Amino acid sequence: MRNQSKRPLSWMVLCLFSLSGCIPVYMTAPEHYKPLSYFRTLDDAGEYQERLAKYNLAIDANSGDVDALFGRAVLYMGVGRYTAAKEDLDQAIQQAEKQPDYNSTRLASIYVHRGLLRWDNEQVDLAIADYSEAIELKPDDWEAYFHRWLAYQFQGEEEKAKRDRERGKELMPNVFEKEYSFTDRII
Repeated sequence: MRNQSKRPLSWMVLCLFSLSGCIPVYMTAPEHYKPLSYFRTLDDAGEYQERLAKYNLAIDANSGDVDALFGRAVLYMGVGRYTAAKEDLDQAIQQAEKQPDYNSTRLASIYVHRGLLRWDNEQVDLAIADYSEAIELKPDDWEAYFHRWLAYQFQGEEEKAKRDRERGKELMPNVFEKEYSFTDRII
């Protein structure tokens, strides 16, 4: 009897040893990347209407008001009105390029936002062009590097993606050291 009781115990020990290679190691999951995911929607319809009226007034008074066009575009992006947002961003870029003294940092941000809309509309090449323009205007713009890095990665352009990630790590290490995924693909 005694021998029989050792057999199940030794079998269990053997199973545990063989399964120890299968014990999961907890890793942080990659963050899911969606170009427009960080825009918050306005819960308050009154706040949206108030801000929209303010931007509309400024644009009515001066159709070339780049900051008002950009502000309204971001507002539209926050509520999912992407076509209207892109129209305002296109117009803001046209107007800003007519003003040689317009703030290049602000213009870089406008290009990044238009790039986000283009990527969301599956125009990744055009998004990359916008991110590149933003980087040319503001070489230390970590957001432009971030989105261009992921766009290159998405397109399988590993060398270009690697260069942007390395530059991004110099500018904003905590963002560029993370892993990101597109749906089911880890990058």
